[in-house]
Amino acid sequence: MAITDKSDKEIIEIVEPMIDEVVDASNQKDWDSFSKYQTDEEARNPENRKSVERQWKESDLLTSLTPEREILGVLRRGDVAVVYWKQTSTKVPGEYLATYHIKEIDNKIKEVGFLIV
Repeated sequence: MAITDKSDKEIIEIVEPMIDEVVDASNQKDWDSFSKYQTDEEARNPENRKSVERQWKESDLLTSLTPEREILGVLRRGDVAVVYWKQTSTKVPGEYLATYHIKEIDNKIKEVGFLIV
């Protein structure tokens, strides 16, 4: 069964522990933990790492994410499931839209995108 064939509830149950780890890693500026669920090529891509580390340096938001979130829903795009939620920060006021994109690759669930706007 493809990830996109699962129910919203099943997808959210799979993704929430992943999001917890990625949010914590972002706050800690810990690349190894942050990239844990990325595809191997993304995790090993020096330009990807450099971009994320630059964003950590330039954005208080990305290093002060709260662990609490309000999941808004799940979207399906081809073979990718996108979970989206309200994200807040301990330092930056307001609510932000966060998305976490996952895909099944070689029988493993991999992150293929994480965005906060």
